Amino acid sequence: MKIKNFFGHLHTVNKHRFIVFKLSIRAGIPIRGLLHDLSKYSPIEFFEGVKYYNGKRSPISCCKEEIGYSKAWLHHKGRNKHHFEYWLDPLAPNKTPVIPYKYAAEMVCDTLAASLVYNGKK
Repeated sequence: MKIKNFFGHLHTVNKHRFIVFKLSIRAGIPIRGLLHDLSKYSPIEFFEGVKYYNGKRSPISCCKEEIGYSKAWLHHKGRNKHHFEYWLDPLAPNKTPVIPYKYAAEMVCDTLAASLVYNGKK
């Protein structure tokens, strides 16, 4: 494990969480912003992120390209209600998830923050 990747990934996660927090305050869900993506510090998510960190793209995307799946993503989407995949039931007749406002708003904040972190001013 490269020390540069460790601190680079940690910085990216922290930066992302901080932007989500600022956006969530504006969306009226500050507690969701504080709790956002805490699972990214768990070993299964964090160390995969370090391994595939390059500073330009999500490590999850890089991992999926290399091995076809991501254990970190499977862990993350199953524990974080701000991902629509959390709410999907493959056996339900209607595949449209019904997501409470606070998680839907957090999902928007998450998407905006990820775009800002990975794309900057572009």
